[in-house]
Amino acid sequence: MNLSNWREEYDKYSLHEENLTLDPYAFFKEWFDKAVEDLNPEPNAFILSTVSAKIEPESRVVLLKEIEDSQFVFYTNYSSQKGQDISAHPKASMLFFFPFSQRQIRIKGLVTKLSREKAIDYFSTRPIESQISAMASAQSSKTTKEELIEKATLLREKGDVTCPETWGGYGIMPHYFEFWQGQPGRLHDRIIYEKSHSQSWEQFRLAP
Repeated sequence: MNLSNWREEYDKYSLHEENLTLDPYAFFKEWFDKAVEDLNPEPNAFILSTVSAKIEPESRVVLLKEIEDSQFVFYTNYSSQKGQDISAHPKASMLFFFPFSQRQIRIKGLVTKLSREKAIDYFSTRPIESQISAMASAQSSKTTKEELIEKATLLREKGDVTCPETWGGYGIMPHYFEFWQGQPGRLHDRIIYEKSHSQSWEQFRLAP
């Protein structure tokens, strides 16, 4: 399989320092809103990368649910592979890709587990089938399709649906943002916001 001639031209937008905000969160929101306007599929989906206890990289797609207290929030099973990784190494990388806008955003930060109360509150807002799925699935453990269906069916029949103790939220507190804008001739724009020792945001451009 040879993909060497498969190329995409990037010429939709450009990124200039004079148009930047001082606050990377405000700039993230500006790009996120534009991603929605450009009809990018699932703009709140991002690739979460962690490091396992074996010092192996792990990546998967998860959904951003909110930004609160400067943290990017997502929910999962604490016993999942990502939960185990975070327990071993509480740092993560996020990658948002907006193909229709020819943009991506990379974020790196420290991960903390959110409160049980917040998990219960969010769990109650999920569709009932999603609640049942969270209860039926011991995420990242070996199982069969039949076993999962049987567990979900029993839970549905019993009607006793509660937020599992092993399920809840994580917050990623960024110390690094990279805003990438595709450009003609592969001279892509890469603008960095990075936390300094004084906790202020330093801003600079990287070569593509």
